[in-house]
Amino acid sequence: MNGPPDPTLEALWKRVVDHWDDDQAHSSFLEYCTSNDRLVEAAVRYRGMVGDHARSEVAKKRLESVTVLAMARFDALRRTERPAPGRAGSYMLITFFVLATIGLLAYLASTR
Repeated sequence: MNGPPDPTLEALWKRVVDHWDDDQAHSSFLEYCTSNDRLVEAAVRYRGMVGDHARSEVAKKRLESVTVLAMARFDALRRTERPAPGRAGSYMLITFFVLATIGLLAYLASTR
């Protein structure tokens, strides 16, 4: 929403408003918003249409779609941002346990 207006987004939204009952218009708009990180903009626009009695039901349905898309995107980002455990960490852990075992065996041998 911040920054210069996006002419593609504006054109797709105009098509949505002009063809409110056309599922393809809504789908194209939402696909564009999803792929360009503009789901907040989509939510704001659909939320604004909830007050329009004639368009309220579709706007609520599409607002739910935006929520689902945003949650799916968040989940995908959350899953990809986890650092994969490196081999160095695994080797350090194995080394620690081997040294701890050797130390424990040495201690037990000296107490006999």
